[in-house]
Amino acid sequence: MDFMNLLRSAEQLLYEVVSWLVFYPLTFWRCIMRPLAMIAYAEKELTRPPEDQFANNLSPPIFLFLTLMLAHTVQTSVFHNAAVFEGVLADQRNLLILRAVAFSLFPLFLGLQHVRLSEQTLSRKTLRPMFYAQCYVTVPFVLAADVAIMLGNAKFSWAEPVAAAVFLVGLIWYATALTRGFKVHRNTTTVKAIGQTILAILVGAVCFIGTFLLSLLSGSVTTVAS
Repeated sequence: MDFMNLLRSAEQLLYEVVSWLVFYPLTFWRCIMRPLAMIAYAEKELTRPPEDQFANNLSPPIFLFLTLMLAHTVQTSVFHNAAVFEGVLADQRNLLILRAVAFSLFPLFLGLQHVRLSEQTLSRKTLRPMFYAQCYVTVPFVLAADVAIMLGNAKFSWAEPVAAAVFLVGLIWYATALTRGFKVHRNTTTVKAIGQTILAILVGAVCFIGTFLLSLLSGSVTTVAS
């Protein structure tokens, strides 16, 4: 019986992993083309039974983590360009987890803003759909930032201008999606939506940088490139 349960678990795991090959690009495309629809979709899906949630797309936290994992893999195996830490972060798995937590601060603070603007009492239950929804729109920006970092460290004459352009396009898309999200889903004015967007990006960036600065306390860091 235990062996059969193990086989069923392996079957479910295998299907889940290979299905990512289909649903990752679909989810990414939908996030770029219809960010507001994906925000509403995430909030709605969490009202359904757990077994029926996110049947048509990847779960937002998994989507964010897979994006970071892919970017980390490309950075270390293709570009051969990575920061090497001492201490706890010497393990690349720990470094990947740190990056996931750091980038998750953006949807976290956005989720807090949406809970406040919707005049709900802050709790794990009210924050979760807001956090999930913001994970969807954060992923394209995260990927743009990672690609910009990789290109910026590449040894080509055109790398730095292209890296700056990629980051700028990603940032503009992200800011536009967030502003529209505040206007449509929280019924705010344009000026207030822009202010909320700037606040979220600035606070998220400060906390993101602060997280990595604190991590340096575990040891020194050097850059390895080939």
